[in-house]
Parts: sequence; structure tokens; C-alpha cells
Amino acid sequence: MTATPSPSFVTLVRTYGTYAGAMMARGLELVGKLGLYMLGARALGVHDSGYFFLCLTVVGVLATVSRGGFERAVVRHLAAELAVGKGRAAGHAFLVGLGAVLGLGLAVTALTAAFAQPLADYVFRDPEAARPLLLSTLVILPQAACYFIGNALLGLHKGAAGQLVQNGLWPVLTLAAVVAGVTSLDGLLYALAGANVAATVVGAVLLFRERHRFVDTHTDTPPGAPGAAPLPALWRTAAPLSVVEIVQILLPSLPVLLLATFGLPAQVGAFSVANRISMLVWVVSTSIGSVAAPSFAARHRQGQWTELRQLNRRVRLAVAVFGTPVVAVMVLAPAQVLHLVGPGFEIAATALVILGVGQLVYCLLPCQEIVLAMAGHGSVLRWLTLAQTVVCGALCVLLIPPFGMIGAAIATAVFAAQLAIGASLMVRRLMPQAF
Repeated sequence: MTATPSPSFVTLVRTYGTYAGAMMARGLELVGKLGLYMLGARALGVHDSGYFFLCLTVVGVLATVSRGGFERAVVRHLAAELAVGKGRAAGHAFLVGLGAVLGLGLAVTALTAAFAQPLADYVFRDPEAARPLLLSTLVILPQAACYFIGNALLGLHKGAAGQLVQNGLWPVLTLAAVVAGVTSLDGLLYALAGANVAATVVGAVLLFRERHRFVDTHTDTPPGAPGAAPLPALWRTAAPLSVVEIVQILLPSLPVLLLATFGLPAQVGAFSVANRISMLVWVVSTSIGSVAAPSFAARHRQGQWTELRQLNRRVRLAVAVFGTPVVAVMVLAPAQVLHLVGPGFEIAATALVILGVGQLVYCLLPCQEIVLAMAGHGSVLRWLTLAQTVVCGALCVLLIPPFGMIGAAIATAVFAAQLAIGASLMVRRLMPQAF
């Protein structure tokens, strides 16, 4: 006789199973990127691996610019429109966003290709960097499209699939190319472009299978609910979010860049490793927050404030449950964690503790920036992000020259905590019934 699972256990699995699936996809990303960085660097050597990582950074920034915030906006619009039965409006939002991303991606690709040589000569002061930069333009459009389609899947409540498409597939496929024998810089950049194309195709197939959802259906929406009014144009939702996305990809690099200017090379390397370790908490939070984002948008659109508050609290609890143990290891055994990377990295132990404290604050007040974005408060989030930039810049200038990596760690920890605290205060002020 088989025992029937208790209702509480079934509810637990349904509530947190999707979050676990999303984190498994991000775990695949972590394995793929770690393997790619290690094996790719070994295959390319010091000289060419420097160009490869430069191209990865440039592609990441330019693909973010190419998306123009439309990838975050489409999550809200798809989830919110489908929640009130407006499937045709959701389909229209997807097509508008896709067209915008493709247009911006083509324009950014063309401009980067045209200015590859001047960038190499005058910005990076290395004429030999022109060819890798030119080849990396092949990756910009596929990666922008890959992330957009992955976010569209998130908007359809396909959390694990969306995370897999935008984060998990392309690192693993590129790593497979290295294992298969691609060991030249040109070949690796071609493989990177191909992997992003493949991930985009997989995402497009998964989206095509959901095409039946883009039809209007009848739903009962309370007269006073946000769903009674039409959503703003997609570009209005995307505009402030584009600023947020660009700042969030550039801001973490600022302490490292200034440390490289004022610090010793050993400090730069050790701090970079400690910073990446501390970002594991952010990976946990974004995995869970991305899965919950469409539900935030849907509950807000339907005016279901009680359900929105319950969901928000479940998300905060999930991040705390999954993220706090990671923070505890970083804070209680920093030297041992860094020694696992390699001897000599223990010099960043104090910095890792400071970074861990900043991540702990975010871990206890997570994902409120996602709530703001999904509820249509992107302009508020933009101002919070710009305030982060000002504070981080000031702290970097004041603390890094005299204190080195400790100053960089304090600046990084403060801007991580600042977003969590600021977004939480804004949610409580603008939507107290959702907190």
C-alpha cells in the first residue's frame, strides 16, 4: 500500500519546486562557465585568453544595450496581459519587443564592427584587439535575442525553461566545442556565436509550442484592479528598465577597475575571486526572483493584493533559506573557501567577510526590485539604481586609494545592501499591501 503524500508536502513541492528547477538551470550555467573559463584559458594561453575575456565583457555590455530593457518589460506584459485574458495583447507585446531587440541588435552590431579598429587603437591601446572585437560582433545579436526569448518564456511562467535558454545552454554548448577540439581564438568566438544561435532556436521552438495562449479569453477582473486599465506601451515600460540593466552590468566592475588602478595585481586577482564567490547569493536570488516575476506581474494586474503579499513573502523566505547557508560559509570560513580556489587567495579573506555581510542584507530583503519592475514602477527603480551609482562611485574614490581591496569590498557591499534596502522601502511606501 502506497502512502499518499500529505497536503503540506505537496504544497511545499509546488511552491518551491519551480525555484529549485530554476536554480538547477543556473547551476548548469555555473558549471558551463567555470569549465569554459578554465579549459578555454588553458587552450588559448595567456595572450589569447585575455582577448577572449575582453570579448566576453564587451559582448555582455553591448548585448545588454541591444536589449534596451525590452527583455524585462516583456516579462511583465506577457504575464499581466495573460492574467486578464488579453492573449492577443500579450502576443503583440512579444512581437513588438522582438522587433525592437532585433533592430537594436543589428544597429549595435553594425556600429561595433565599424568602430572595432578605433576601439582597439584608442580605447584598449592594442591594435591586435581589432580582429577579436570584429569577430565578437557575431555574438551580440544572437545573445540579445537569446536573453529576450528566455525572458519571454519566463513571462509565460516557464521559469526553468527560460533560465535554461538564456543562461544555461550557451555556456555548455561553447564548452562542448572546446572539449571537441576548438582551441583557437577565432574558433572559440565562432563557437560562442553558434551556441547563442542554438539557444535562441531552442527558445523559439519552446515559445512556438505556447502559441495557443496568445488568444483572448474571458476573465473576471475587479473594477478597481490595475487590470481594468490598459498597460502602457511596451517601450515606456522598457525605457527605465534599460537604464537599470546597463547600470547593473557595469557597476560591479567599477571597484575592480579602480582597484586595478590603485592596488597591486595580486590584490586585484584575489578580490575578483572573492567578489565572484559572493555573487553566488545573487545567483540564488535572481533564479528565484525570475521565476516569481511573472506571478508578481499577474497578481498586481488582477488586483490580488493578498496573493501578491503571500507570494512576496514566500519568495523572500525561499531566498533566505537557500542563500543564508552560502553567506554563512563565506563569513565563517573565508580563508578556507578562498584556499579551495588556490594558494595565495587567502589574502582576500577579510574582503570576503565584508562582501558576505552586504550579500546577507540582500539575502534578507531580496527581489523587491523585481516587484517594483513587475508592478510598473520602473522609473522608481531607475532612480534607485542611479543613487546606487553615485554612492558606489563616491565610496570607491574615497576608500580604495587608502584601503585597497578592503575599500573595494566595503563599496561593493554597500551598493548591494543599498538596492535591497531602497527597493524594500519603496515597495512598503508604494504598495504596502504587497510587502
